[in-house]
Amino acid sequence: MIGALNQRAAIVAKTFAGDGGGGFDDGWSSIAAAWVRVEPQSGSDAFGPDRDESKMRCRLTLRRNPDIAAGQRVIVGTRTFEIRSVLDEGPQAQIMTLLCEQIP
Repeated sequence: MIGALNQRAAIVAKTFAGDGGGGFDDGWSSIAAAWVRVEPQSGSDAFGPDRDESKMRCRLTLRRNPDIAAGQRVIVGTRTFEIRSVLDEGPQAQIMTLLCEQIP
């Protein structure tokens, strides 16, 4: 299974920094780099007078990292995926699965 992890990825988490005026600016900072396998799972299109939306859901497999959580993002090349769920079998597992949605 580890040999099937064939794409380099960056895992990023949302960060907040003071803007000097009492508020905050948000951004994304890299928290880890990993080799992943990307498997498309499903897709959908929604069209209407005020909508033109396409969604692709993927399963990403990678070495286990307990710092990865839902809400973070995975960047693979030019594609960005939002992590919706983390399937982690615990400390004894070598790999984990991320259920993600590609961000257009």
